[in-house]
Amino acid sequence: MDEDIQHSGRRRGRPASAGDMAVDEAACLHAALSAFAEHGFEGTSVRELARTLGISHGLLGAKFGSKRALWEAAVRHGMDLLHAHMSGLPGDPGGDGDIVERMRAACRSFVVGLAEVPAIIQLMNVEGARAGDRLTFIANSFFRGRVWPIQSLLVEGQKAGVFRAVPVAVPFTLLAHGAGALIALRPLVEATGAGPRPTGANPLDHAMAAADLIVQGLIADAGG
Repeated sequence: MDEDIQHSGRRRGRPASAGDMAVDEAACLHAALSAFAEHGFEGTSVRELARTLGISHGLLGAKFGSKRALWEAAVRHGMDLLHAHMSGLPGDPGGDGDIVERMRAACRSFVVGLAEVPAIIQLMNVEGARAGDRLTFIANSFFRGRVWPIQSLLVEGQKAGVFRAVPVAVPFTLLAHGAGALIALRPLVEATGAGPRPTGANPLDHAMAAADLIVQGLIADAGG
C-alpha cells in the first residue's frame, strides 16, 4: 500500500514555514534511492528514512507527498545523475572521431555514472523482476523518456556496417547489469572471486574493462 507521509511533524492545518522547508532535496532523494534499492518499495519505511536524515516525517510529506511520489522523485534523481554523465558526448551522426572509440567513450561514461549512483542498478534489479506500474515507470523514464548516446551511436555504427544488428537493449543490459554489477554488487563479486583482488584494483577498473569487452563484442567482425 502506498504510504501517505503528509502528516506529523507540525500541527494539522498549519502551512509549512520557510524554516520547515529548509532541507537538502538532493540529499533526501539520494538517501531515498538507496533505501528503496536496499529494502524494496514495500520494505522501505519513510519514517525511518526521515529519522536517518535527521528531519521530521511531516517534512518529507510536505516536500514529496506520498511514498510513491517520493519513490518516483528518487528514481528520476538517479536517472538524471546517470544521464548527465553522457549528455555531453558526441552521439549524433557525423560526430568527430572513430565510431568504435566514440561508443567506447559513451559506455565508459555510462559506467562512471553507475559508480556515482549504484543504487539505481540495485533498484532496477529489484523492480525488474516483476511486472507492474513501478516497472512501467522505470521503463518510460529510463528508456523512452531520454535520448542516450549509446542508442544513436549503435544505429550509426549499424548503418555503417561496423556494429552487429542487435537491439539497443543488448548493450544497455550488459552495461547496466554486467559491468554495473561489478560496482553495485561488489560484496557478491568479492565473495565469489577466485582469490584476493589484484593490488590497486577496484570495482570501477573492472567495470571499465567489462565495458571495453562489451564494445568489442558489438563490432560486426569481432571473433571472425
